[in-house]
Amino acid sequence: MKQLLCIIISCLAAFPLMGQTAMLLPIVVIGNDTFPSYQIPDIIVVSKRTFKDPLEQSRFNQLKRNVTIVYPYAKEAGTIFREINSTMSSLDKKRERKKFMKLKEDELDELFEGDLKNLTVTQGEILCKLVARETGMSVYDLITEFKNPVSAFYWNKMSQFLGYSLRYEYNPQQEKDIEFIVRSLEGIY
Repeated sequence: MKQLLCIIISCLAAFPLMGQTAMLLPIVVIGNDTFPSYQIPDIIVVSKRTFKDPLEQSRFNQLKRNVTIVYPYAKEAGTIFREINSTMSSLDKKRERKKFMKLKEDELDELFEGDLKNLTVTQGEILCKLVARETGMSVYDLITEFKNPVSAFYWNKMSQFLGYSLRYEYNPQQEKDIEFIVRSLEGIY
């Protein structure tokens, strides 16, 4: 039994030695001394959030769930917005731009229409806020720029019927909870 225990301990003691690899570090020479140097990345420490009551915690948890659901769509919208802007600036003729926009619209409908139709009203409102955050423009302005003002007016009236506006300009100071959740999803917090 002692021999088995000694074998196990010696194997476990030698195990970390097998995984070591050589790593070259930059050095700093001060006088006659040489020191290895390594830059440690900054970290942000955030304390655990406390809530006044269980209802407030429940609302925050629901907001976090909704933001987690719609954030990938907003991130993708920001990427597509930048791609469309770069392509549109290279196109000279109005006809080419219109053809490109129609092609892109059909492509986006195919990709996202089914998923976006299944969102709740609250998730739709949060999506509009996050798209405004990612693109720097309200959803109303995006529709006006890429589609037409009549469509923007129509969809804004539809959103007002549901209780929010597409003209929302994202302000991180007003939306502290959403900003906190998004930053934690991005790994900044």
